[in-house]
Amino acid sequence: MLAACGLWSVGALHAEPLNYSYGYLKSGEWHINGRSFRNDTLGAYIETGKHVHLFGSVGNGGSYTGPTLDGSRTLRLGIGGHWLLGQDSMIAVEAAALRTSYRWRNQGRMAHLGWSAIVEYRYRFAPSWEAVVTGTRTELWNWRTQEFALGPVWHVNDTLAVGAFYRRMDGHNGFDVTIRTYY
Repeated sequence: MLAACGLWSVGALHAEPLNYSYGYLKSGEWHINGRSFRNDTLGAYIETGKHVHLFGSVGNGGSYTGPTLDGSRTLRLGIGGHWLLGQDSMIAVEAAALRTSYRWRNQGRMAHLGWSAIVEYRYRFAPSWEAVVTGTRTELWNWRTQEFALGPVWHVNDTLAVGAFYRRMDGHNGFDVTIRTYY
């Protein structure tokens, strides 16, 4: 079993982690005042040019605003630009439109539009490892949030990667685990 895992990860030595063509599943949790709030997101990025990528995701609104919109459903569509800085660094700037729907007590389902601005820096510190730092500003339901995320991503092979991120949003701590498949 150990030998099989070793052979499977040999492909990671040749992985090209610095691109924006992947699908992902993210599961996260926020801890506020002794309570825990969970959120899950499914999304994808696709490069459409040398420096341009499109992205979209669907998931819990808590992914973008913390527990404020926990239990809502949010669709996110965006465009970004990315630039390699040498061989091992990349910076990206992104903008996204968000649409969320939420069932509010006795008032039925409500919907709202919002936006996000994202800056991301990725650094490949080993052939199969990269560090990711992200800053995000989001406005949704007249709720403005600022988030900082930091974590490593391990490229198991050319098509599979696993990451873990620490998140800090408006004074609260959270974490998430992500699985990516590159295409």
